[in-house]
Amino acid sequence: YPIKELNRLEFVVGYENNKLSQLQAYAQIRKFWEIYASNRDSQGRVVFNNYDVSASWIRNDLNKGMFATSGNRQQLSGKVTVPGSDLQFYKVSFDDSHYYPLDNDHQWVVLGRFKAAYGNGYGQVNGYDQVLPFFENYYAGGTEWLRGFQSNTVGPKALYLYNYQGNDTITASSSSVGGNAMTVASLEFIVPTPFASETYRNQLRTSVFLDAGSVWDTTFNQNDFDVCSAGCDKYYDYSDPTKYRMSTGLSVQWLSPLGPLGISLAKAIKKQPGDKTEFFNFNIGRTF
Repeated sequence: YPIKELNRLEFVVGYENNKLSQLQAYAQIRKFWEIYASNRDSQGRVVFNNYDVSASWIRNDLNKGMFATSGNRQQLSGKVTVPGSDLQFYKVSFDDSHYYPLDNDHQWVVLGRFKAAYGNGYGQVNGYDQVLPFFENYYAGGTEWLRGFQSNTVGPKALYLYNYQGNDTITASSSSVGGNAMTVASLEFIVPTPFASETYRNQLRTSVFLDAGSVWDTTFNQNDFDVCSAGCDKYYDYSDPTKYRMSTGLSVQWLSPLGPLGISLAKAIKKQPGDKTEFFNFNIGRTF
């Protein structure tokens, strides 16, 4: 629904039916399986039926749809499941992008991007407070946010429960399980692509960037878990938003006949225990 020239609203109504099998569940979702144990079917799967409503406000003042060089764009989005759904939760996010040209030809441009997101459960079921389903968690790393880190690997790590010599203990892994809160930002300096002819200059974009961000779990409590016996270098307070990551590098994007292609060379300059990094990243279909 367009509102004047720059603003529009979007609405979505959805239905989901999920059937999940518990294999080797990690410790952070132990509560999730306890809450919804009564939803199991004859095959041992947990079954959920959810009805949700989503809404977004979008303001777009960019001068181009692809490879913008001036203007800004904001998007505020929210999603909530309807009361009575098996899973009752909500999610809200805000995205903001600004382009600042430094010359009349828009060959030198500063780009700033930011995103904040949060989700949680509401209401109760079987005497427990509802939680954000683990498969709705936020992740970072890869092409869009925090280049230099492997895709969807930034954030809390999976903890596994074991009984060792009669004592309950946990083992920390390097597998990311995401979190219910995220803040990420990127600062890019767009420059003329070296050696590009006038013919291809508008189809190529070269930039140097600095990415930073954090993914955390506001419901995580270290007191809920036992002593760590293995992989403890990857174990920290996953509810701490100050455990941020940072990377810097070079990005080249091309509007090819097959669609947008992007290559980035990045180095992680601020990591947390258990993070997986990558120097080279290639993507198709994404531009900034």
